[in-house]
Amino acid sequence: MREVFKTHIPFGSYIWGTGAIIFIAMISYEDLHRGLYTGALLLFAVFALTWYFTFFYKRYWIEDNKLFIKSIWGTDSVDVNSIRKVETDKVFWFGSMRFTVLRPYRKGMILHYNVIDDIFIDPENPTEFIDKLRQIEPNIKVVE
Repeated sequence: MREVFKTHIPFGSYIWGTGAIIFIAMISYEDLHRGLYTGALLLFAVFALTWYFTFFYKRYWIEDNKLFIKSIWGTDSVDVNSIRKVETDKVFWFGSMRFTVLRPYRKGMILHYNVIDDIFIDPENPTEFIDKLRQIEPNIKVVE
């Protein structure tokens, strides 16, 4: 049975999206005022596609004993039985501001598998996701 997990979308991504739309409107204002819409539409299209693929496109699913991770780079798979450790509450991306709503980051977990491999994932419901992994491989160590 295939169980699909959506990616977690932080509130900060909506703030960054709104800010980018305002920025596009500001730099395109003069052209929009003259009736030239092509540049603004092109900027908005590039932004919208980038935002979609960064925050909404990624999916995770578990089928048989494999975890599949779909991203813009393709679909990767990890054998759940090879997962040694899961580190939760990890931050991926950049930013050093204390006000976390404004940080363009992904908060999720790092899966350590095989001998030296690891991968960052950010499921919408991490507890349910870890429980599902532990149903398949109960020896997974969870570090918080």
